[in-house]
Amino acid sequence: MLTMPSVAIEGQLSPEERQILINSVLNVSKKPQVVIEVGTWLGGGSTLHLLRALETNGVGHLWGIEVDSGIYERMVENITKGAPEAVSRFTPIFGFSQVVIPKWLAELPRDVMVDLAFLDGGDNPDEQITEFNLLNPRIPVGGQLLSHDANLRKGKWLAPYVSQLDNWKSQVHQCSIEGLFQAEKIRENPSPESLRKAKRLLTRMRLEPVEFLGRIMPKSLCGLILRILPTKLMLAISQGRRSRV
Repeated sequence: MLTMPSVAIEGQLSPEERQILINSVLNVSKKPQVVIEVGTWLGGGSTLHLLRALETNGVGHLWGIEVDSGIYERMVENITKGAPEAVSRFTPIFGFSQVVIPKWLAELPRDVMVDLAFLDGGDNPDEQITEFNLLNPRIPVGGQLLSHDANLRKGKWLAPYVSQLDNWKSQVHQCSIEGLFQAEKIRENPSPESLRKAKRLLTRMRLEPVEFLGRIMPKSLCGLILRILPTKLMLAISQGRRSRV
């Protein structure tokens, strides 16, 4: 049984989502050896629960990527204080996922695979697609992929895209407004037809007006427009939070 940390650490994810992450480490036939997380925030949500589950298994290591320098420093301190018995299983990585993931993979021995990946970085939906494409070749059959905000802008491309690939078995857990996507690789490669369908779907999603304009407009102009919009509309565009003010 997992013991709770003696130090309270701020974290995201609902209790049900945290339990799904824990189960993805504990209740599998092959205990995960290599786990990568994109977007640790302050460490009290996914990071701490994945780490403590690995410690319960007695095997495995977690690498956690965070791009915000202030959050990164606080997260490292939080994990050190909140899970001292498991901190040796954790390696924090600072930087943008699309930059650090290729470097991280290159540093792993060629025969070492990524058993579990949890994606919860920035709000741009293309980030999760990029992360998936980088990690997918190193995820073995039986390996797991999870991502947060499947119902929001961040995850609105990844879940439909992977769901089209017939070498993945996937579902979206609707245990929060955000939604948690979970998938297991069941074959090494998708069929050519399912891959074509997935790529066509991704192209259509990328051509959605808001996403298309966001790619071609200067970031400074996008930021200015978002700042002057009403909060509800700003959240709907930037995060997809249509049900919140």
